[in-house]
Amino acid sequence: MEPVLFAGSLIVAYLLGSLPTGLVVVKAVRGVDIRRYGSGSTGSTNVYRTLGRVPAATVVSLDVAKGAVAVGIAWLATGGNEYAHATAGVAVIVGHSWPVFSGFRGGRGVMTGWGAMIALSPIAAGITAIGWVVVTVTRYVSVGSLFGTTIGTIALAVLATLGLAPLEYIIFSALGAGVIFIRHFDNISRLVSGTEDPVTEPGKPTRARTRHGQG
Repeated sequence: MEPVLFAGSLIVAYLLGSLPTGLVVVKAVRGVDIRRYGSGSTGSTNVYRTLGRVPAATVVSLDVAKGAVAVGIAWLATGGNEYAHATAGVAVIVGHSWPVFSGFRGGRGVMTGWGAMIALSPIAAGITAIGWVVVTVTRYVSVGSLFGTTIGTIALAVLATLGLAPLEYIIFSALGAGVIFIRHFDNISRLVSGTEDPVTEPGKPTRARTRHGQG
């Protein structure tokens, strides 16, 4: 029965991650498709730029909850199977990034991944939160997201090596970070070329770019 529950927890995690929180919130508030504005992403950064702080904060809360709940469901389904917990965390990030419910056009997976990490290792999640400080200092969400993801990955690996977290959780940190970096490929290219957009005033939407930006 456990292999069935394990597989089921992965499917549930992916489907939970696929719930288009940004798309739904923007539709409810303004009645438009967030994918047609700003970066074209459904993530909280693009929602912030399009509608402002409150809708963006709502999306952040929902995305973090998706990650934490996905890991929680895996824990309830499989008990102490740390491998199931870790892979469910990866699956929910994949679902958020390439959601089946919204044409496989999702966000960057950062907040959902953070939610999963909160459930897996609150200590590593707290270290990851330093990324918020980097965003404040640099005004670049992508820089803070990638920095937070990197130090969170390292922190979880160190904690696992020291026996303060299951070794299986390294699977989550490595694969989850890999997905997040893939989703930030365009942002990295623009950072290198000096054309990345910093955080601007909220609630000033523009039509979506041909290629997706940060968010």
